[in-house]
Amino acid sequence: MDNCFAMKWTIGTLIKRATEILRERGSKSPRLDAELLLTYSLGFKSRVELYTNFERPLTEEEVEAYRQLIIRRAKGKPVAYITGKKEFFGFEFKVEKGVLIPRPETELLVEVVYERIKNKESLKIVDVGTGSGCIAITLCKLTGGKHRITAVDISEKALKVARENAQRLNCPVEFKKSDLLSEVEGKLDVVVSNPPYISLKDKRVEKEVVKFEPAVALFAGETGLEVIERLIKEAGEKLKKGGFIALEFGQGQAGKVKELMERKGFTEVKIYRDLAGIERVATGVKG
Repeated sequence: MDNCFAMKWTIGTLIKRATEILRERGSKSPRLDAELLLTYSLGFKSRVELYTNFERPLTEEEVEAYRQLIIRRAKGKPVAYITGKKEFFGFEFKVEKGVLIPRPETELLVEVVYERIKNKESLKIVDVGTGSGCIAITLCKLTGGKHRITAVDISEKALKVARENAQRLNCPVEFKKSDLLSEVEGKLDVVVSNPPYISLKDKRVEKEVVKFEPAVALFAGETGLEVIERLIKEAGEKLKKGGFIALEFGQGQAGKVKELMERKGFTEVKIYRDLAGIERVATGVKG
C-alpha cells in the first residue's frame, strides 16, 4: 500500500504517516484512528503509552502488522470492527460486524435516564434494540445493579455479544429476543431506546456506515420514524402510569417525535440537545 512502510520507523513517525494515509482516504478522524489502531496492534492498554514511547523504534514485524490494519481502515472498515471493541461511558464494549457500534451521542440518552432513576429503587427498565448492550449495561453499572433491567433485540448476534459484555462487566442484565416490546411481559417503569431512525432516502449517511453496520439497526422506512412510532405506541401500552420513555432520534426529527409522544398520551415531553447542540433525545411521562 505504501512503500514508506518498509523504512525504519518510530512510534511517532509511523503515527504521522498513517494519519496522512487515512486523511487521504477520507477518514474524518485520521489521527485518532491511527493512534487507536497502533495502540491495539502493539497491545498497549491506552493511547497514553504511545506518547510515553514516542521515540521507540519498531520492528519490521510490528510495522507490517500495523500496515495491514491501516489497509483495512483505508478501505472503510470501522476501527471498532477492526479492534473488536469500543469505549462507551468509560466502559469497554465488545463489538463485531452485525452489531451497531456505540456512538458518543448516545451517552446523552444514558445521562438523561440515569438522572431520572438514580434516587429510585427497584424499577423495571427495558432497553429496546440493545445492540452491544451499552445502554442497559452502563445503566446497570451506574446504579449498582439495583434496578431490574431487561435488554431486548431482534438480532441473535447482537444478543450474543451483549450477553458477553454483561458477563465481562459483571452486570445482572436479562436479555431477550423481541421485536420491540412484543415479548416483554408485565408493566414497566422505564422504556429506553436508541432505535433505528434513519430514512432510506437520507443521503447524508456515511458510506462506511451503510457498508459495514447492520441496516436493521440503522434504517426505519421512508421517513425514518416508522420504528419510533411503533415503539411509542407499544410503550404507551406497557408503561405504568407515571412511568417514562426516553428515546434517541435523528437530526430534524424532534418536532415529529414530540408530536407522536403527545398523541399517545405522554405528558411533560422534553427534548435534550447533545454536545454538538443537536436535538437528540426525547422523554415523556405516561399519563
